[in-house]
Amino acid sequence: MNIIHVWDQSGVACILAKYQNNMGHNAKVIRRVNYDPYGIYDFYKDLVEFIDENSFLEFCLKQANQADVLHIHSRTEVLLYLKKKLENRIKIIMHFHGSDLRGIKQNYSNQKITSIPKLLFKNYNSNRIRERNNLLAEEYADKIFLSTPDLRDKIKKATPIILPNPVDTDHFFQSGAKENSSRNNAFTFSTEATSNSSWIINYCKNHGLDNLQIIDRTKYPISYEKMPEFLKKFDTYVDIRYVNDNLLNNFSKTALEALACGLRVIDYAFRSWNSLPAANEPTNVTKKVLQIYESIS
Repeated sequence: MNIIHVWDQSGVACILAKYQNNMGHNAKVIRRVNYDPYGIYDFYKDLVEFIDENSFLEFCLKQANQADVLHIHSRTEVLLYLKKKLENRIKIIMHFHGSDLRGIKQNYSNQKITSIPKLLFKNYNSNRIRERNNLLAEEYADKIFLSTPDLRDKIKKATPIILPNPVDTDHFFQSGAKENSSRNNAFTFSTEATSNSSWIINYCKNHGLDNLQIIDRTKYPISYEKMPEFLKKFDTYVDIRYVNDNLLNNFSKTALEALACGLRVIDYAFRSWNSLPAANEPTNVTKKVLQIYESIS
């Protein structure tokens, strides 16, 4: 089966392509050139073809004509363009991963007062376009995948399939003793999507965790290649994410990677987890995806 993954979120497309190839298929990922802040696509460079944004749609169309399945991650405008050009000749999957459905509330507190109205208008327009495209994608895709169950209430028309995020267990695995063995050695990442650090700190203190270390991943990016080594310096990853005034109730991709590396993970309800769920094992996720591809008439 020839499989084209268009775009990627957090390496999910690359991991799927890797294990699809391992199972005898021909899969690759199409990404925009010069956008790799964490080095994910450098790590998986043998699976990825990089294209300039100006010719991205045309290149996707050319590649689609040679594919059995198009698996599109987040970029609804690509789906809409290809659906119009291809009609119903190719199976098309639309895969939503989080902020592409939720959106992200913008914080303008540090902006000049004169710039805030323009930014609010720009954000309003971009959200309207995103919501319109999401609705159209639901209508035109052959199947809708969601990375986490909490996204179900964002789907209006289609019947979605929850596809757990795979973890590349060739890269993230438990090995040897960690440098620090104290169970109080806990940390979490702060990112643009989960920027309310004060809320997270207070939430943890209310549950008896007073010494949480917060690492700003946007200011101090850690490469994907080095991430397992970094994770293994800690005992516990705290997977508390507060997005758009909501506490998310699913594992983040980083939490799953931490579990694969042998860390304890504390989830949103302050429950403790110690092993990667079978549903997130890469071969299990890949087999599920392939079965769905084949079920599309």
